[in-house]
Amino acid sequence: MLPCQSKCPSYREGCHKTCPKWRQFQAEQQAQRQAKKEYLQFHNALCAQVVRQCRAIQCRRMAW
Repeated sequence: MLPCQSKCPSYREGCHKTCPKWRQFQAEQQAQRQAKKEYLQFHNALCAQVVRQCRAIQCRRMAW
C-alpha cells in the first residue's frame, strides 16, 4: 500500500507514477537513505581505525 493512498484526496490507481508530491516524497526518502548510508560508512571507518589502534598497542607474546 502506498503511503499517499489513505491521505491523498486525489488518489486514483496508478497516479503515483506521475504525481509531483509522490516524486518529492521519493526524492526526500532517497536523500535520507543516502545521508544515513554516509553516516554509517563514516562511523564504521572510524571505529575500525580505533580497533586497529587498540590492537597495535596490545602486548604481544614472544614467539619462541
